[in-house]
Amino acid sequence: MTHQPSSPPRPDANAALADVTTSSARRYRGVGALAVAAVVAVTTSACGAITEALQDRNAGHTKEFSYDSGASGKAADVLPAWVPDDASDVRGVFRTTGDEVILTMDADLADLPAACSAVDADHPLVAVPARDGLTVEDYRVDSTLRATWWTTGQEQEATRLCDAWWVGAQDGALFAFTPELKAVKIEDQPDPV
Repeated sequence: MTHQPSSPPRPDANAALADVTTSSARRYRGVGALAVAAVVAVTTSACGAITEALQDRNAGHTKEFSYDSGASGKAADVLPAWVPDDASDVRGVFRTTGDEVILTMDADLADLPAACSAVDADHPLVAVPARDGLTVEDYRVDSTLRATWWTTGQEQEATRLCDAWWVGAQDGALFAFTPELKAVKIEDQPDPV
């Protein structure tokens, strides 16, 4: 019986095997790195969202904003169209879980558009439902938001209706208010700064 030695692997076969092994290892390392990056991105995003949600809750689900002018606030799609473009020192607070907003700005009643109607028997201070199915009775008539520049009951002194906004003047500035739904939970807010 003759024994034939097995033929040694060809050099090109070893090279091909080495290439496959090396490229597979690189590929798996690349996929692993992508997986780690994805986990880090999701975790960071989730932590950011959780942190923001906690801050929002701790603020009584309210946020503040300010603009140098009415025009800049309208350009940012934050202020309603009736706000005069040349209003200055525009500040506001809104509830992230509802409809209520309070505003103040340096402007005059004379700067309001003609579409803003005077409060009278035909145009009383009532909520304007923001969505179908809601009625005036679904809204509160007193402000629940707080700011150092907003006095309790100030909304009741409004003399103009601009769309859904109750607008008035006090101490050379305009103030405005949109009522909150009764169904919205009013949470404690931090003391205004």
